[in-house]
Amino acid sequence: MKNGQWLKEHQLLPDGETVEALYVQGDNWQLYTTVSGGYALCVRGELEKKWIVRGLTEEGLFLPFSGAGSGAAISENLCVLCVPDGEWISSALFGPFPQTGAQAIAFARALRNGMGKSASVLSDGIYISRFATILPVFRSKETDDPAWILGRWICGGMNISLTDTARIKKYASWLGEKTRQELLDLFHLQENGQGDGEDILTMPPPLYSAEYEGREARSASAGQGGRMKRQKRQDGPFVLAGREKLEKFFRDEILDVIDREEEYRRFGVGFPGATLLYGPSGSGKTFAVEKLAAYLGWPVFQITSSSVGSKYIHETSQKVSQMFDLAIAQAPSVLIIDEMEAFLSSRENGVGSAYTAHLEEVGEFLRRIPNAAENHVLLFGMTNMKDSIDTAILRRGRFDHIVEVEMPSKEEVLCVLESLLKDLPTQGDLKLESLAAMLQGRPLSDVAFVVSEAGKMSVRAGKGAIDAKILDEACRSLTGSGKKRTKIGFSL
Repeated sequence: MKNGQWLKEHQLLPDGETVEALYVQGDNWQLYTTVSGGYALCVRGELEKKWIVRGLTEEGLFLPFSGAGSGAAISENLCVLCVPDGEWISSALFGPFPQTGAQAIAFARALRNGMGKSASVLSDGIYISRFATILPVFRSKETDDPAWILGRWICGGMNISLTDTARIKKYASWLGEKTRQELLDLFHLQENGQGDGEDILTMPPPLYSAEYEGREARSASAGQGGRMKRQKRQDGPFVLAGREKLEKFFRDEILDVIDREEEYRRFGVGFPGATLLYGPSGSGKTFAVEKLAAYLGWPVFQITSSSVGSKYIHETSQKVSQMFDLAIAQAPSVLIIDEMEAFLSSRENGVGSAYTAHLEEVGEFLRRIPNAAENHVLLFGMTNMKDSIDTAILRRGRFDHIVEVEMPSKEEVLCVLESLLKDLPTQGDLKLESLAAMLQGRPLSDVAFVVSEAGKMSVRAGKGAIDAKILDEACRSLTGSGKKRTKIGFSL
């Protein structure tokens, strides 16, 4: 159960539905998925009363419920509304977001209906398809422009106006031309053309207020796929073969704090802060963290240049923020920032729009990194260029621990070999000790290559299993100590 969650997973609700997982939450409301495929909206009584007094809902639609989660203290006045699979409850800010034109049209009509009923801002409201309206949550201080509310919801949480034709077509390609025009007509909006063709476009400011920053968990459907299944924690102590120092660090500084969180909190020690692992490429930084995540059974999220990089100014920082929100939404979880130097190099020198965008990206990380531990997200940064990282990032309070990871030892290579071969057909004594000695000090990707190459060679040789001879040949083809590589080209 997440910290602050009102309802327990698998908890029976008043109408017979069963809670599956917390999806997204606000100050006075939490949205859950149910086992049957629907949604359950749990709100504090004070929020429901505001809706009833303003004539936005009727009394009795929400059923009284005594919360039993970690955050519903015991005297919380809670009530619940459940809808079955096929009906929608969605946060206008955090989703779930639409996938069809019919869903987009229904949301737009609900927005128009809600704006007609309420003078309150709806940009952070809750859409309930059964009521065909959007209910305010009385938190946002932003403008209530329907073009931005619709564009953001249609584009999976990105700050894009419905009138921005070029970008709507790019980021909501599933939305047909006829449907897009119908959405514009519902609010008498005019499209602004096809864009100016520039390589870099400026994103508008976010619609959400600063009150949400650091506390709201955005939808796991915000452009990154659905919920990730949590695994059972592995039995026994955590082991990282061949890496005694790193294993001890994980046990003492991370696992012990997680396992005895309440005891540590009494002494002012919170959830483990961010850790920076640095060392040469292929040294096994990511492998070590993935072993830790697998041991905990927690979902893993990764920020890479390919997953968040964009040619649009502001968009990279927005995607970074979304990845943090995804990890928070499924906390406890693990978030990895790979190749940190690509995002977080020094801000000392630079000019132009690209430099301005870099400043914004570094600023976004500075804001979100401390936020991770507060929300039970175990954060790891990876780099092989530690000296190029901005000094503000490396200060205590952001990255509490900076740990060097050297190239793999023989023991670690042996562990990886055993792990990669355990589910493959093998025969005889594979002589992995001698193979590990040949591969020690090389990147772990080379170890994986040797096993993959041995599999290919076994198939080509008509063998039913991998043996020691095949593994040795595969290793020698990598290290260059075997036959010469075949040259492909022309001779003159």
